[in-house]
Amino acid sequence: MNSLDILSQKLLQTRKYRALHLPPETIRDLIEQESQHYSDPKAVEESVRKKLHQLTALYLGDPDYEAALQEVRQLTTRAELEIFARRMLACHTSTRERLPNLTDFYTKLFAITGKPQCILDLACGLNPFALPMLELPPDIDYQAYDIHLPRVDLLNAFFKQCGFSAAHAEQRDILVDPPTQSAEVAFFFKEAHRMEQRQKGSNHRLWETLCVEYLLVSLPGSDIGKTHDMHERMRNLVKQTVQGHTWQIKEVECGDELVFCIHKGAQV
Repeated sequence: MNSLDILSQKLLQTRKYRALHLPPETIRDLIEQESQHYSDPKAVEESVRKKLHQLTALYLGDPDYEAALQEVRQLTTRAELEIFARRMLACHTSTRERLPNLTDFYTKLFAITGKPQCILDLACGLNPFALPMLELPPDIDYQAYDIHLPRVDLLNAFFKQCGFSAAHAEQRDILVDPPTQSAEVAFFFKEAHRMEQRQKGSNHRLWETLCVEYLLVSLPGSDIGKTHDMHERMRNLVKQTVQGHTWQIKEVECGDELVFCIHKGAQV
């Protein structure tokens, strides 16, 4: 076993990340990336730990997945499931901030894209719990991707209880293994700025790879403490990422969230 494998196993077994069941390829990718910048193994490990902290964002909140999984399997009515879904959305900072404007948020986006038949939800977090409130058909093809396995398991149980027959969550690192499925719309909510911190230029490669007609990229208008305006910084991130492409972009603002509706063209 080489030094990269040893460090990978060490990080996967730490108490902080063991419960997340992170994909080994994610840890390996981070180690390989940081090894290009540091020759000292201790410096590599320290940098990887910082990247993992940013990537998993445990400080932004999470439910008790084991308890939530047991609970959702007991729910049967639409009203019960919607109450549960809203409670899950309220667990995480990014989705909690969207809750007061949830209907308006998706109404504005679907006014641009039309009601899609297939959606990819990239680095989805808890966002798929909004699905029952989107007024989409029960056979909507909804594919969600996240690196957090307990979250993926809970989402799949939720989809099943809700009767979304073609909705599925998958554990996948979208930077290491981008989805190849074609879709009308991809959601990429409040993650692009953190992906860029993980690996500079990663958004450019990911966005090019996606086979979707519309890529909806949302970014925060201010920092977590609401003390610093981030509008121009986020606009510059998107501008730099799409450089070299003629994709059309419409900007939508809802609450403290900026959404860049990027029309890549007919991909499906």
